[in-house]
Amino acid sequence: MMLFLQSHGISTLFAVRIYKQYGDNSIALVSENPYRLAADFYGIGFFSADKVALSIGFGPDSPLRITAAIRHVLSASREQGHCYLTQEQIGKQVNKLLELNLSDQIALFLHEMEQDDALRVRLLVTHTNPDTTQEPERCYYSKSLYYDEDYVAQRLRRLTRPLKHDPARITSWLERYAEQTGVLLSAEQAAAVRSIAGFQCAILTGGPGCGKTTTTKVLVALLRAMGRSVLLAAPTGRAAQRMGEVIGMEAKTIHRLLEFQGTGFKRNEENPLQTDVLILDECSMLDISLSASLLKAVSDDTAVLFIGDADQLPSVGAGNVLRDMIASTIIPTHTLKTIFRQAKESKIITYAHQINQGDSPRIDSPFKQPGIWQEADCFFIDSDEATKAQLSFIARTKQHVQTIEEREDASADPFAFDTDSLETSYQRFELPEQFSHVNLQALATAEGPAGELAVVAKKVHPWSSLYYGMTAVDVVQRLYTEWIPKYCGPNCEIQVLSPMIRGSLGTASLNKTLQQAVNPGQAGRTEIMVGEKIFRVGDRVIHRRNNYDLGVFNGDIGRITGVNNEAMTLHVCFLPDQREVEYQREQITELELAYAVTIHKSQGSEFEVVILPVLTQHFRMLFRNLVYTGLTRARKLAVFVGTRKALAMAVHNQDTGLRQTALKELVRERI
Repeated sequence: MMLFLQSHGISTLFAVRIYKQYGDNSIALVSENPYRLAADFYGIGFFSADKVALSIGFGPDSPLRITAAIRHVLSASREQGHCYLTQEQIGKQVNKLLELNLSDQIALFLHEMEQDDALRVRLLVTHTNPDTTQEPERCYYSKSLYYDEDYVAQRLRRLTRPLKHDPARITSWLERYAEQTGVLLSAEQAAAVRSIAGFQCAILTGGPGCGKTTTTKVLVALLRAMGRSVLLAAPTGRAAQRMGEVIGMEAKTIHRLLEFQGTGFKRNEENPLQTDVLILDECSMLDISLSASLLKAVSDDTAVLFIGDADQLPSVGAGNVLRDMIASTIIPTHTLKTIFRQAKESKIITYAHQINQGDSPRIDSPFKQPGIWQEADCFFIDSDEATKAQLSFIARTKQHVQTIEEREDASADPFAFDTDSLETSYQRFELPEQFSHVNLQALATAEGPAGELAVVAKKVHPWSSLYYGMTAVDVVQRLYTEWIPKYCGPNCEIQVLSPMIRGSLGTASLNKTLQQAVNPGQAGRTEIMVGEKIFRVGDRVIHRRNNYDLGVFNGDIGRITGVNNEAMTLHVCFLPDQREVEYQREQITELELAYAVTIHKSQGSEFEVVILPVLTQHFRMLFRNLVYTGLTRARKLAVFVGTRKALAMAVHNQDTGLRQTALKELVRERI
């Protein structure tokens, strides 16, 4: 079996996992349908299974291959947040994936898969083509997303009903509460509390500094005074911890609240949560599947409050639940808009609101005002990386300089032919117009890539790090290792949040750079290498998928506390509850370094200090809600590193890629 799998490109690690699950039937099952590997094993995707299938002898236009490609395209659409795709979208993506021209055959395959109960169809007005009449279109769902979306819509509709309450008594209670505690709500906040107490399902939303947390704290006190029991939850451990600390009672992650066991949640329709009111924070992170699991655990008598900032990035998973609920206009929604005086003193909050409104903030630089380190909680370090044209020019110039030096050495030989003088050789080098300002001798003597770039970059501003011979990568490293620890303390938590994975300022490159800077390999230090990734004791890591067996979920961040190279195991201590988890060899692939993580992965978390690289190399991901989300992850200090141009691009660039969901319409229509 091992020889068979390896002969078709399956690694030893996966061959062992396949045998553990399939046993002696491994060869028969893989030979019959290699594409089942993509569905049954995390880490084996469609592309790997497809290589096996083609190696075994399946044809490029095999019906099994086309069906598997459709499944893959529908599954991959979740990564873009879509719940469904149209026939046209599926056809284009499958043709590109398989390098075929299937034209009308896609409709036949989709029909067969529908008949075989392999997918679901909903007729929707999609608005994908504004030039056509708005006729319903056949939209294709994977079965799980179809049922989850349908269930969430039905439950929300059933929960949307008024509760008996006395607004006058609540107003009187709020006045007494203010006298006793000194917490005086604004008229906007008090109106929200009175209304929320009178509905079984409601939404509380607003930006940072607008008082959502204070409103929630007072609401919880009111509900308990009314004799109602309350449960608090949030999608991530950090969000739950922060919620519990502020409100003064325990808050759990949604996964722990629902008590995952074996292959599902223990809390469901047959075993619902025992509470009068369930309050959920950071609901912009809720995808449609988690929302369905959550609502299955809510009894018909339980009230639910969803809290979140609809302007944050939507969930990593499929759906746009919070926005769809608000857009339905069926669920009572209370938006807090007033920024409180204390919040206005924070540059993080001030700049976040300016960005959210489409205004580019004027952020000061520590190179201009060195005292800003002690005065402000947000600043901008102007910096950049080399362009292809600059790198090419530097390479050509260095080659020319090397030739000049060789000639100079030759001129010292009394028997050598006469050569041009060094100065004449420099003069004869033709400078492209865009580099006409460059002093070749200064470039030749510059120290390192940053020094060379500082000479080549035209009119380097004295506020730019290039003026001091530091590229953007250099600045991020110096911030992480020297400057921030100096001003904020050696034990403060620093998190780099990048818009992208790729690029010199992407998470993949920055993680290698920062790991080498703060936790390099040393003789005698045990480490584990998995593919191209190296893990050492002390490394900051992030878990990148839900693993219910380990009790660790997508986005959980921790630090490696132990490495056993012989057994190929790791021990990771996860924040904020200091849980230690042991990773076996096959589970280590679910970890990545987390000195730098994408802004998407940071949702629901807060960090003491955040470093935000924003350069034009990230242009594909420079959106307003992305930068807004990243900035609001910082609790004490946020530092932008990059160009003002890139920040302005993001501020003025709204993400127009609408997620394809039907929850808004279903909530309105289903009774």
